[in-house]
Amino acid sequence: MAETFQLPEGIAIDDVSGLKSAYTDNGDGNISAVVSAEKLCGLIAELTALLPEPAFFFIELPCDAEEEKKLGGGKPHYKLYYLDNCTKNVISALVSEYGDMLVNDGLVRFGFGGNESGDEIYIQTYKVMSIYCSKDGLCRKTKALLEKYGAVPESELVTPWDVISPENPAVCAVTEEDGITAADLPEMLKKAGMYFADNVE
Repeated sequence: MAETFQLPEGIAIDDVSGLKSAYTDNGDGNISAVVSAEKLCGLIAELTALLPEPAFFFIELPCDAEEEKKLGGGKPHYKLYYLDNCTKNVISALVSEYGDMLVNDGLVRFGFGGNESGDEIYIQTYKVMSIYCSKDGLCRKTKALLEKYGAVPESELVTPWDVISPENPAVCAVTEEDGITAADLPEMLKKAGMYFADNVE
C-alpha cells in the first residue's frame, strides 16, 4: 500500500499527491531528503545519535516585519542561534524535549552537526532535509536510516517547493507544544549557552 505523505501541523498544502518520502545522493557526502512528518522526529533522533561529539544544535527563526525593514534586500531573513559543544546526551534530550514542536512548526528551520567533524543535518523550509556526511561510513548509515523510515532513493527529489504553485499554495504557521514555541528556545536555552550568531537569508 502506497504511503500517504503527511505534512507537519504548521504547513498546509492542498495537493501533496506528488510527494513521497525519498532521498537523493548528490555526491561528496551531500544527501537531500523529504520524509513524511509523522516519521521525521524518530528519524532525527536516530540521525543525531550518529553525530560525533562535540555536537551543536541551531535554530533559525523568521525575522518580524520591523527587523525585515532594517535588513532590507527583498528575501526573508532569519535569526540564527547556536548551542555549541553538546554531548550526545544533551542532543538526545533536546530532540526528545523539543523535536515534535520543531518538526511541526511551519516557520522555523533547525539542525544539528559535529563541531569538529563538519557533519550536519539541516531541516529547512517545508522540512526539506539537507544532510552532509564527512565520511563514507556515516553516509551509508544515513542512507540506511532514511530507508528504515520509508525514504526511497531517487535520482531527482520532488520536494514541497516543486508542488507549490498559485493553484496549489502553501500556508505556514507557528505551532506550540505545552505553551512553548520555537521562538522561546533561545531564551530558555540561554543559560545552557545558546547565543545569537547572525541574520541569514
